Amino acid sequence: MRLRSGVPAALAGASGRAYDDFVKPFTKSPAPAGDPHHGGSARRRRRSATAPTSDTDVLVVGAGPSGSSAAYHLARQGIDVLLVDKATFPREKVCGDGLTPRGVSALRRMGVDPEEPGFTPVEALRTYGTDGTVITLRWPDTRSFPPLGVVRTRFDLDDLLVNRAIKAGARFREGVEVSGPLDDRGWVCGAEVTAGGEVGRVRARYVVAADGASSRFAARRGVSRIEGRPVAAAARRYYRSPRAQEPVLESFLSLQERSGLLAGYGWVFPVGDGLYNVGVGVLRSPKHSKEMTARKVMARFVRQLPPEWRMDESNAVGPLLSGPIPMGINRNPLAVPGMLVVGDAGGIVNPFNGEGIAYAIESGELAAELLGDALARNRPAIAHMYPSLIRERYERYFLIGRNWLKLLGNPTFMRFAVKHGIPRERLMRFALRFMANLSDGRGGSRQDKLMHAILSLAPER
Repeated sequence: MRLRSGVPAALAGASGRAYDDFVKPFTKSPAPAGDPHHGGSARRRRRSATAPTSDTDVLVVGAGPSGSSAAYHLARQGIDVLLVDKATFPREKVCGDGLTPRGVSALRRMGVDPEEPGFTPVEALRTYGTDGTVITLRWPDTRSFPPLGVVRTRFDLDDLLVNRAIKAGARFREGVEVSGPLDDRGWVCGAEVTAGGEVGRVRARYVVAADGASSRFAARRGVSRIEGRPVAAAARRYYRSPRAQEPVLESFLSLQERSGLLAGYGWVFPVGDGLYNVGVGVLRSPKHSKEMTARKVMARFVRQLPPEWRMDESNAVGPLLSGPIPMGINRNPLAVPGMLVVGDAGGIVNPFNGEGIAYAIESGELAAELLGDALARNRPAIAHMYPSLIRERYERYFLIGRNWLKLLGNPTFMRFAVKHGIPRERLMRFALRFMANLSDGRGGSRQDKLMHAILSLAPER
């Protein structure tokens, strides 16, 4: 296992070789008093009356965007945080690699400049209908979000965000398999881990579960899928193409199977230097055949692309990957004593477009803010305001999105929406703003006020 920066917190309970030999690579180096990222921090010295004594203040399980965001924002507050992941970075991830202006704004709050080399800028969204209709719309001009999207492979982006967390003062250990939470009288107080073939424990005052869509760690503490909440399936592959790259995200609403149009879309996103991320995201519906899989839909979609783009097997780069996309806050609870659930682990993904990176970073940031306050004030109850604040921020919007997906699951409605929506530019401009969740709030433009009015119709849960 590669040590990325510093050394992580002590592990206890090792088996195999001598305990001291096992613990040594994980133990923090002594730091001078007053160092905001080590033991000299006044905040670190304070202990919660409820949370047990620990080796680190916060353990973050999973180093995707949500975990790196939580670690970054915690470390910026001077909190001792240990970030672990079972993978060795950089690593691949099933994703479209595209970020809307909301995602760009979230990146900037992590100190990332999305206009630096490595990011491919995108200025607009181009949508293809089923009858050949095409519409290209620039990102809306808002006060809250920049009129800029970007594309960057998750292979690069996730590694970049991990290093942002490290630079802020977080300690990172990769190749660490987390088998389950530690429990102290109902309080999640750390995790059992395996590193380099040796078993040990990391104790923490709080734990952040950021281990992605499958989230076995959170599941072992009773976090489960909410029945009826949407889960899509995605597949993607990289292709090289001779076509000239434009600064646009391309979306195709023509995914079909025998029963008709599928609720979902295909995408072609420019990565740069002639490389494209090509993929599909589809919602499973009872109206569609059981044989339908994202991989089969992907194969059909690639065959439908213009032949001059040459996106075929001879120009494929890397394997075809697929995976689930839990959407609309489809896990519950989002907090148990001592643990918060962020990002895909909580299904905190936009149901309208499947965007997850922005919400992963935002939920990690919110968790860090609350945990910082809880640690500073010795009040664990503050941390457990997290589920209510997540729902206050997203629930109405996601509820409308979940209902929208139910409508799109009907092929007849899907066909009607595509046929009559795309030709109407004014309607599509509003749809782009709404579905990308780019609003200045009730005090903004007419479109913002309309968005607020629509959201106000959704019942509070």
